[in-house]
Amino acid sequence: MRKVLFLLLLSTSAHAVTTHTWRLTNYKDFEDGEATGVLISSLGEVSSGFGATRIEIGESVVYSSVSAPDGTVYLGTGDQGTVYAYKGGKVKKLAKLDGVLVTTLAIGPSGTVFAGVMPGGRVFSINKDGRSKEVVKLDAEHVWALAYDEGKQTLYAATGPAGKLFAIDTKGLDRTSVGNRARLLYDTGEKHLLSLVRGDDGALYAGSADQAILFKITPEGAGAKLQALHDFEGEEVRAIARRGQTLYVAVNEFQKSSGITPPPASAPRGTKIVLPTGPGSSVAVPPAVPGRDRKGKGAVYRVEPDGRVEQLHALADGYFTALHVDGEGNVYAAAGANGRVYLIKPDRTVITAFDLPERQVLTLAFDGAEKVLGTGDAGAVYKVSNDPPKDANYLTKVLDAQFQSRWGNLHWAGAGALTLQTRSGNTSKPDKTWSGWQGLPKVEKQPDGAVGRIVSPDARYLQIRVGFGGAKTVLRDVTVYYQPQNQRQRVTEITVGDEPGAKKPSAAARSKPRSPIVKLKWKVENPDDDELIYRLYFREENEANWKPLGGPEPITRTEYEWNTESIPDGNYVLKAVASDERSNPKEDALESSLTSSPFLVDNRKPELSDLKVTYPYASGRARDSFSAISELAYSIDGGDWQPFAPRDGIFDDPVEDFTVKLPSGLSSGAHSLAVRAVDAADNVGAVQTTFRIK
Repeated sequence: MRKVLFLLLLSTSAHAVTTHTWRLTNYKDFEDGEATGVLISSLGEVSSGFGATRIEIGESVVYSSVSAPDGTVYLGTGDQGTVYAYKGGKVKKLAKLDGVLVTTLAIGPSGTVFAGVMPGGRVFSINKDGRSKEVVKLDAEHVWALAYDEGKQTLYAATGPAGKLFAIDTKGLDRTSVGNRARLLYDTGEKHLLSLVRGDDGALYAGSADQAILFKITPEGAGAKLQALHDFEGEEVRAIARRGQTLYVAVNEFQKSSGITPPPASAPRGTKIVLPTGPGSSVAVPPAVPGRDRKGKGAVYRVEPDGRVEQLHALADGYFTALHVDGEGNVYAAAGANGRVYLIKPDRTVITAFDLPERQVLTLAFDGAEKVLGTGDAGAVYKVSNDPPKDANYLTKVLDAQFQSRWGNLHWAGAGALTLQTRSGNTSKPDKTWSGWQGLPKVEKQPDGAVGRIVSPDARYLQIRVGFGGAKTVLRDVTVYYQPQNQRQRVTEITVGDEPGAKKPSAAARSKPRSPIVKLKWKVENPDDDELIYRLYFREENEANWKPLGGPEPITRTEYEWNTESIPDGNYVLKAVASDERSNPKEDALESSLTSSPFLVDNRKPELSDLKVTYPYASGRARDSFSAISELAYSIDGGDWQPFAPRDGIFDDPVEDFTVKLPSGLSSGAHSLAVRAVDAADNVGAVQTTFRIK
């Protein structure tokens, strides 16, 4: 049967009689499935992982977050511009701000939370009681990132669409009203500054769009020193995380056709903008807020203090939205198109740590004792725990066996409490017509794992669910054995002689006698790629009995040369029979046959008789035993052949009388005359005579 190459499926043979295998054994194989509370490693392992409990908050998107020293996690949302506080598994509404989207949050003095909102370029402060106050209105439309310097009591704001970095004086916020607290620290010339972190030495690191430049900005009094650390191949530096002096950056590049146009800079305060991440999306937002359907590719890089840049992980179809690095150098990278969070270890091992039903993971708050993440494509908060959930499981991608199949053994390698179940059906996506999940009734332990018999009904599609019963449970390999149903091959066309439409050379142009060899060809549809053999039979058109052709051994090619010299002239039909008996057990083998249209076999030459010359005329008769005369020609004294018509002017009969006028002006004396006749089967007969002219 056909080799099924699916999820790097390995098939033992192309022959249907050999059992097929479907194997998952590396990162790409496993990544195509769905993970709940398990980790998928680039080493080709699926292991028990982290728990993630979903908390519904009734917002379209959870876009930003920050962890406070007391363990509270603050969350910025849209499209109502609300800030929430999370602690101890509970979420409460903290403040409703005058904006659509809370794009960034930062922790200030005495538990103050700073929030940047869109649109309008405004920054708010929120105290622990939820009272909010506008701190400043910046000369910008979007505030993308905030970073607070406690020593200088200064809040830094990265903005767009002009790529400016502002310094905001936060002294005396409770005692003074909104004033001119902000000063332009640096205008980078870029369209946006999307990301911002502060170093231990007070330096600021900012990522830009649309040139994807990583900047280092050192505040110096009223001015600032700007240094470009690296110009990445991409469109934006979406996120930056820092551990010591080492930076980790997320760089994205989007398809130009899916670009998003910012809203008008003149949009008034309170203008509602419906985000692409929520239902009923209608108004576009800036490129830094990509919708779930936006196409792009992203990569995570490590930037060392000496300037060395190393790529750690890349997505060929997807983009990154947020980063976090822990004290051991483990990097968490959130993706905005596939609902995943990747864990990148210092040795560059990549693990799919979370695979959420929401397609956008937009923010990570992993700094504090309580870890949460926020999503778009339906706003939700997930509480993260270090222990795997009780229902931790892995669901493989659906196996497509191409045809109805009989399932055999399921073998797996791993360790710990693994439980495997299967289900099957005949639709490409599991639905109510599929069978229910069924375990393996008899499991036999093996040195590298275990094996059990699949009891799901015969079908075209199969899926496997693996349960992980506690910590230190690992799955390394899964192999399914199956036998697809044999498919009937079909002979679709038989060609006898020249291909249809081929132009035959005239008899006069042929230099060799016609051969009695007839070339036979046939076409076959072979849906499961079986090894096929063929048997040929022939009979005269009006006979009933078929006679074998080709000898005792079957034919393995789809062509045959038939020497018809030993059979009588006549109209014949040919039957080609295709069999897959070499690829299947006798009881499962199938045959298919096709009978050709009648075709002529005529190997006897036409005869010419009664040839007489009464100059300038020559006459005679051409006769064939079976087929019509199709051509007459004469030659004088070995000259070129000159065609002529029969007496009645039509070549339509096996017997044709002719009279032809010879050229005038022949010289006196003896001359030779040759006359040639060709039948419908291209057999050539000729006769020669001499005559004299006085």
